[in-house]
Amino acid sequence: MKVLTHILGQISNKTFFIFYFYLLFSFKVLASEITYEFEIKGNQNTDEEVILSLIDKKPDVLNEEYSNYLLNELNNSGLFKEIKISIKNDKYIINVIEYPVIQKIYFEGNERFKDEELNVLAKELKLEIYKDDEINKFLNELKNIYSSFGYNDVRINLSKSISELNFATLYVSITENKITKIKTIKFIGNKEISSSDLSEEIKSKVKKLSNIFANNNFKPMQVETDKERLTRFYKNKGYADINISYDIEFFANNTVILYFNIDEGDIYQLGNISFSNLTNSENIDQLLSNFFQNYSPTVQFYNISLAENIEDKISNLIKGSGIKFFEINKLVNLNNGIADLLFEIKESNPVYVNNININGNTRTLDYVIRRELQIAEGDAFLNSDLNNLRQTIQSMGFFEDIDIKEKSLSDNLVDIEVNVKENQTGTFTAGASFGTLDGVTLVTGLNESNFGGTGRGLEFMINNSEDNSEYTLNTTERFFFNRDISLKYGIGYQENDYSSSSSYQLDRYQISTGLSYMFQENIYHSFKINYELDNINVTNTSTVSSTIKDVEGRSAKFILENGITYSTLNSFLFPKNGNYFKFYNTIETPSSSKNGYIKNTLTYKKYKEFNKDIASFQAMAGNVFSLNDSDILPNDKYSLGGRWLRGFDNFGAGPRNSRTSYIGGNNILATKIDYSKLLLKNDDNPIYFNLFNDIGIVWDNKTIPTHADESIRSSAGFGFKFYSFIGPIAFTWGFPIEDETYDIKRMFTFSIGNIN
Repeated sequence: MKVLTHILGQISNKTFFIFYFYLLFSFKVLASEITYEFEIKGNQNTDEEVILSLIDKKPDVLNEEYSNYLLNELNNSGLFKEIKISIKNDKYIINVIEYPVIQKIYFEGNERFKDEELNVLAKELKLEIYKDDEINKFLNELKNIYSSFGYNDVRINLSKSISELNFATLYVSITENKITKIKTIKFIGNKEISSSDLSEEIKSKVKKLSNIFANNNFKPMQVETDKERLTRFYKNKGYADINISYDIEFFANNTVILYFNIDEGDIYQLGNISFSNLTNSENIDQLLSNFFQNYSPTVQFYNISLAENIEDKISNLIKGSGIKFFEINKLVNLNNGIADLLFEIKESNPVYVNNININGNTRTLDYVIRRELQIAEGDAFLNSDLNNLRQTIQSMGFFEDIDIKEKSLSDNLVDIEVNVKENQTGTFTAGASFGTLDGVTLVTGLNESNFGGTGRGLEFMINNSEDNSEYTLNTTERFFFNRDISLKYGIGYQENDYSSSSSYQLDRYQISTGLSYMFQENIYHSFKINYELDNINVTNTSTVSSTIKDVEGRSAKFILENGITYSTLNSFLFPKNGNYFKFYNTIETPSSSKNGYIKNTLTYKKYKEFNKDIASFQAMAGNVFSLNDSDILPNDKYSLGGRWLRGFDNFGAGPRNSRTSYIGGNNILATKIDYSKLLLKNDDNPIYFNLFNDIGIVWDNKTIPTHADESIRSSAGFGFKFYSFIGPIAFTWGFPIEDETYDIKRMFTFSIGNIN
């Protein structure tokens, strides 16, 4: 009996303890599941569910710590102007005062922009509630947009009305005032590079008689971009220490003067170029050793473009070997006027592109930008890719500002954020030149390089002179067949009056199409097919050549044109340094007329600046031959005189039947040597004294003309070149040295607008 009682006692004790622990555990579980309620007050436009969704952590206690957490979470939402948290009756009482919800925005005084455009800006900034910092951001961005178009004196006032339901209506009053114009641009401190050269590098312009249609609106953001352009321009000239700042002087008549303050520093010669392979790849060692052993730099001074070009070549070599992930660090050591380059190649972790996000292209279509990029979603990503992307997009010419950043999503995944600001891509051009050789020439045209945001170019040009008129309409399609090739097609009409030189007139209708692309750096290739309808009208039957008589009237023909151009000239209008080479091949189909021919022309120009003086050498060689052994029309042959042989008139030297029947020749050789001495060092309007010597010969005809001495012609002379505010002006005196009695001389020439 005692044993049984003892056993029952043991069971009872164990049961008690088990029951006790069970109750304790149950209370803890129940306690952990207890949550306290919220009571929300003051919310007029925000649903309780929305407010509760902002709270990630639910309360299991009533204390000050959770109240602070709650206050912080709701404040971070940015929805409420004021929040108060209190505890009452086992509840968290949330009292909120909401920011007014913006229901409508009215604009007044905005003539430059439509209401719809300004409302789009508000949507892009997500302007939904009336919050001081959001409103100020909107107003500042509104001012920036006006400023980007030259409205720097714009006045913007904002008022509001708030309804009982806490809805806000905004009234934005805009006083645009006049566009701020650039009065003068001055460069201060530039000793080695002229102000005229620097002016060509910047987008900010001054209106002059020589460019009366120039856009001289003052845009602060454009000035900042111009500073970067000038800095890069100097660094490409070897001035690695260049420092540029700018000042803006405002005047009461809403004009400004821009001052670019330039500290050029020293020019650095290119020193040692080497690499350091910090990877474990022997293949990279071999590749780069071979590359640097055979590499010959194109310049003798250091410039950033050269360094970036080498970096790009190294990257392509390594990628081509099958290695996807690496890093290139470009190190420059500047010492005693020498710049040494070291390229460090390091291993990097695998990183891939997740998304490429393009923002700010309100006009240019997305695909137009993406087709230019050499990287796509899913590709391997290198840090050097960002610089290549920036240069590629910049070269399109559609954007005023470009910002490209990588956004890391994980250790091996990034987004690329491309932020662009578009600029105006349509231009109206007008120009005039006057000279004793060509008379008055007027050029007007419209050019749109990004028609409809498609990247397609559209050009309409009118070129009229005393004896010639030309009207052209062309369009250019980039990335033909999804390759970096431009397709160009267009129509044209020409009127050429050769009455004074060859006794006939030529009217030509033309339809053309062709391709062009960059073959290598600075080298371009183009190919074009023309269908031409010609109408030849003889103006003097007694002096015109028999060749012209035979083809008088209408004819049709196909012309094939093939050209290769290489150019490093610093300027087309006023070159001081660089080389230019062009090979031009023309084939007229023999079946379309009796004058089927093949014509090949080589042109070479070299300019070199010496202590502000300029020396140049120009040469031309050409040959044309018939495909059916017949005479070639005079306008398809070569002529000599004018700008290629100063001291002689246009069509002044070479084979002819009479004064008004110039024949020309099937072959040409001509050279020009010039030396221009700087007389006036005014960078804005320099004056040069020019000495020259020209030599040339035109020869070979199937039918021998009346006057056809196949002898060399030459001349020498001097002149003045003045780069004035209305354009370049030249006075030239040329004196024939070798000539024939039947040649037509012109010893003095005067030219405005075309002096080379």
